[in-house]
Amino acid sequence: MAKMRFLLPAIFLFIFLPSVLLARNSSDIVFDSFEETAGTGLTIYTNPAGADVIIDGMEMGRTPVSFNHLTQGIFHIRLKKEGYKDRVFTVTLFNTSRLVVSIVMEEERGFARISIQRTPESPQRLPLNPKLFLNTFTEEAAVTSIDGKTLLDLPAGFNTLIARSFGWVDESISILVKENSTTEAEIIMRPAQFNIINTSHTRRKFNPMNSSNLGVTEIRFDVTSPGSGSISILDDNGTVVFKRSLRNFDTWNQYVTWNGRDSLGNMLPEGKYTIVLEASGLQEFSLEPVNIVSIKLETEINYSANIFPLSLESGISGLTFSPMPQVLPANSFQIDASFNFGSYNVPDNTQNTCLALPFVIDVRGAPINRMELAASLNINSYFLSKVQKSTVGWGITGSVKYKVVDNNPFSFAIGASYAWAKEYGELPLSMGKGLGLYTPLSLKLTDFLIIFSPAFLWSQNFVPSLHFSAGALYLSNSINAGISVRCDLNLTDNTPLKILAGAEVNLFPPPSNFVFSFMAGMWTQKQLLGWYGGLKVGIIN
Repeated sequence: MAKMRFLLPAIFLFIFLPSVLLARNSSDIVFDSFEETAGTGLTIYTNPAGADVIIDGMEMGRTPVSFNHLTQGIFHIRLKKEGYKDRVFTVTLFNTSRLVVSIVMEEERGFARISIQRTPESPQRLPLNPKLFLNTFTEEAAVTSIDGKTLLDLPAGFNTLIARSFGWVDESISILVKENSTTEAEIIMRPAQFNIINTSHTRRKFNPMNSSNLGVTEIRFDVTSPGSGSISILDDNGTVVFKRSLRNFDTWNQYVTWNGRDSLGNMLPEGKYTIVLEASGLQEFSLEPVNIVSIKLETEINYSANIFPLSLESGISGLTFSPMPQVLPANSFQIDASFNFGSYNVPDNTQNTCLALPFVIDVRGAPINRMELAASLNINSYFLSKVQKSTVGWGITGSVKYKVVDNNPFSFAIGASYAWAKEYGELPLSMGKGLGLYTPLSLKLTDFLIIFSPAFLWSQNFVPSLHFSAGALYLSNSINAGISVRCDLNLTDNTPLKILAGAEVNLFPPPSNFVFSFMAGMWTQKQLLGWYGGLKVGIIN
């Protein structure tokens, strides 16, 4: 009877609380997991995936894999993957639960002892501080130094090692690494001949009046070994207007900026300029006589190439409620994201207002001079208190603008846009869905731009709705601020006149390319009155 008292609980636990019996090999990893879930059968995951699964000597698939029809019992499992150690374990399955197995595969690895030497004729004063890379320059090998040699822990199999040191020619070797053994190899480094490569500059045309690095061109180049040099700027007549000595080169990547001014800091006139970069190696680090290397680049100063941030709330770049004729110079762009919050018309119901939180991502860029493309994606979250519910909609807008007249102080452009939106996706501050045509013009008065822009919008009717907007924008090197107003008039129905007004401030402080914008305003339509406020963060280049 006493034996029965111990035997019955044991039988009960075995039937109703099944456990997993695991017999693993000596290479067990603590990150393995064996979990029971609802259902029946077996699921096996491996990290990395793609391991062959062999159950009781039969190949049964490749991880991740599930077996839904395995019967209750004990199964011997082997996992195999090239480059990784086999994993062997045993599981016991029950018909009251499903077993989920997650196994971390252990990589087969070995060692390589690398000796890095310089050629006998190399200049002894040339520093040799090599770095080792595995297969590509993106993966630096983890090294340990023992007795003046470099010891690497590497995956088993063929590996390509690249040795790189400033002032030396890159050298690479392929070695076969065997599991749990050490391979010996030697790399011989040769001094590099001085040269200038990969030369470029950021702006072929720039306006020194623009803020920060928007008003400079940056000359970038690589050198192969230690040296020194200078940069000269020549005007159309070949006269040197700017010259500067460069610090000695102690690494590959070099850059120097020019802000469009002469050696005395005076702004230079518009026109084309030649950038002359001259450099040579240091004789003490060279086996041969050093020669001067000269590189020439062309750039242009253009004071009409203004780069400053604008809003895209109306479907085309400008102020919040007034498109502008100004466009970015070729190859420039602006990307930003904004959050707004305010009281707007209920979508498809101009008799009520509701709270909304529109989120907008927009981009504008100039593929060629005088032409600008723009696009925006908006996601609107409406809180419809009148009907006690909330909803989300989204829409997209695309536009193109061409600057027809660019004569200081007068500018004129034509633009077209198309806006599409799902239900509740119409951007609250825009003119609406459909095809729009704009004819913005501006007049420059010292640091101010005065803007006027009539527009037409074809939505659902042949007769377009009319939109008249105007605004003023103050411009400086690191800030612009403006006000704008727009009147929306629909001639095809009884929709009352809508008037929107807003103010905005854009900060783009040097030396970054970041733009921080703040917006606020209000609107009215018959007896309704609403407001909004917003914050925008972006990049302009």
